[in-house]
Amino acid sequence: MTRRSSFFTKQLLAVLSVNFMALTLVAFLLYSSFVDDYKKNLVDTLSSQSALLASASRSSLLFNDAQTTDDLLQAAAQLPGTRFARVYTPTHALFAGYSRAGVIDATTPQDLPIGPTFRNHKLYFVEPIEFEQELIGYLILSATTDSLDAQQQHALMVVLGVLIVSMLVSYLFNWRLQRMLTNPVNKLIQLVTQVAHTRKYDARLSVARQDELGELFTGVNDILATVQDHQRQLETHNTELESLVKLRTEQLFQRANYDALTQLPNRHLFVELLEQGLQNAEQRQTQLAALFLDLDRFKIINDSLGHDAGDKVLIQVAHRLTEIVHQADAVCRWGGDEFVIMVENFKLQDELIHLAERIIASLNEPMLIQTNKLHISTSIGMVTFPDQQTNGITLLKHADTSMYHAKQSGPGHWRFFDDSMLVDSINRLSLESKLRQAITDDAFTMVYQPQYYTGTNKLHGLEALIRWYDAKGTIAPGEFIPVAEEAGLINPLSVWILNQVCAQIHTWLALGLPVVPVAVNLPACFITQTDSAAQIEDILERHNVPPALLEVELTENTFISATDQALASLYELKQLGISVSIDDFGTGYSCLSYLSTLPVDKLKIDGSFVSNLGHSQSNDGIVSAIVMLAKSLKLTTVGECVEDASQMAILQQMGCEVIQGYYYNPPLPPGEVQTILADQSAAAPVI
Repeated sequence: MTRRSSFFTKQLLAVLSVNFMALTLVAFLLYSSFVDDYKKNLVDTLSSQSALLASASRSSLLFNDAQTTDDLLQAAAQLPGTRFARVYTPTHALFAGYSRAGVIDATTPQDLPIGPTFRNHKLYFVEPIEFEQELIGYLILSATTDSLDAQQQHALMVVLGVLIVSMLVSYLFNWRLQRMLTNPVNKLIQLVTQVAHTRKYDARLSVARQDELGELFTGVNDILATVQDHQRQLETHNTELESLVKLRTEQLFQRANYDALTQLPNRHLFVELLEQGLQNAEQRQTQLAALFLDLDRFKIINDSLGHDAGDKVLIQVAHRLTEIVHQADAVCRWGGDEFVIMVENFKLQDELIHLAERIIASLNEPMLIQTNKLHISTSIGMVTFPDQQTNGITLLKHADTSMYHAKQSGPGHWRFFDDSMLVDSINRLSLESKLRQAITDDAFTMVYQPQYYTGTNKLHGLEALIRWYDAKGTIAPGEFIPVAEEAGLINPLSVWILNQVCAQIHTWLALGLPVVPVAVNLPACFITQTDSAAQIEDILERHNVPPALLEVELTENTFISATDQALASLYELKQLGISVSIDDFGTGYSCLSYLSTLPVDKLKIDGSFVSNLGHSQSNDGIVSAIVMLAKSLKLTTVGECVEDASQMAILQQMGCEVIQGYYYNPPLPPGEVQTILADQSAAAPVI
């Protein structure tokens, strides 16, 4: 209020100041004009009197009649305001004169100019007296200015009165005009203050004026309407933004804590749940278990059918697990094809065993993925608390360790953790580290076991076998091959074997030896690569080896899980001229009718059947059936692990064409094989 009053007071004072200066100037001009007019009238009156007296005194001066002049001046002195009247000679000597009583004034014509003169509030008028243009004297007539002063005072009072009245009228008029302007401005100020405090823009000014203030009010209303509309839009945008932020927060939480593919908790959330579960179990004195699951042969599905098919398998696995596990427990996708389950408040280990067997049985049920009916198995490792007093991360490591031990027992097995597994895990890690270094250092060697025709004892072929000797002795393939598969080193190792075998074949060819086909065992993960056939062809060309001298051996399990890509690779190998054989036949669970569609040339009877020949009628029947099946499909049969003459005789009687085993030769270094190749045209070796 102080600022508004101060502003308008200053405005009023400014207007009144301008009016006062203007009125003062006008009053001064009027006053000056009035005084000047009165002075002029006074001077004119005195001038006419002086001219009259000068004319009357002319004859008296000519005749030197001072008395007559005195009488004449005495009569003139009767005029009001006259102080004195005097006539002087041309020499400024007093000739005649009259002075009012009490007037003492020694002024002579010599002291004054001709005409009127105001001096010391008195008026003097000097009139020269001439006769025929000759100066004969002077007349001085002096009058008081009392009437002029009185008139000046009167005029001043009138002017001051007019000025005061004008200022009062100006003040009242400007005050009224200011009130007319202040009221709408105050309304505008009140509206602005209200909007500033309440942040509500729905208030409006009443527009009843058609002047500039009306236009201002209309503009303010338009601004408020625009701001109100923008505020509504901002509120709408804020609502949408808050919803979006909430949604994004939920999405970020979902992404940070849940697996995008299966929608299961991820490892980050699971570790938190596990730590919380361990705290609850310790406080409540209850049991808790962690189950670590790894899908068997999942990489084959991923590599052959593609990642889309692998993702669909993982989604179905997650769905089946959540249906089996209690809602109070937690199921997590740990990563890749690994899942983790936390089970709380169980009483007996039998409950965990029952749960593991249910999971294995559920996942064994076929899955229809892209028109392919797939059978999935899983290996499960289990660890319990408080049997293992440790934190969540270590508990999961123990479960992972027990899972690897379960996997060593074959697909679809489970194992509980025990402390001895830690030693095995450390050994396995040490072996993996050595294996990586051995691949880098070419620390492996190749040996070759001959294969002979049963009837003629003639050399049929060779099987290449890898050996690894380190400072501590020989490391069996059964120890390091599974580690290579788990560590992802099996494919580089396979490429190394192929290069070594082809290089050896090239050496034998260069020596002019009659080389026979050499069989190389390849894992399923290698053959399911899209460029596996191209890699083999490149190796053959690099070492200048004919494709007919290379044979690829695949285990029966590879054909069980055979995919379009694996079959395509096998057909490409056949087109190159490379023969294909099934190793360890009879140990899998493949459909025999499917065997007729595979591009294979040989069936190798597993050594477990050969070692039991003559000891079990059912075992002999299986071997005989395999031989008959191979003959019906026009496939060559090879009996593995033949160690004595009775086994060879039974196989020969059954019609098995090729024999391989210690009965003839153990795996031999290249130098000894070179000797056999040189002598292969001779009779069969002496036993």
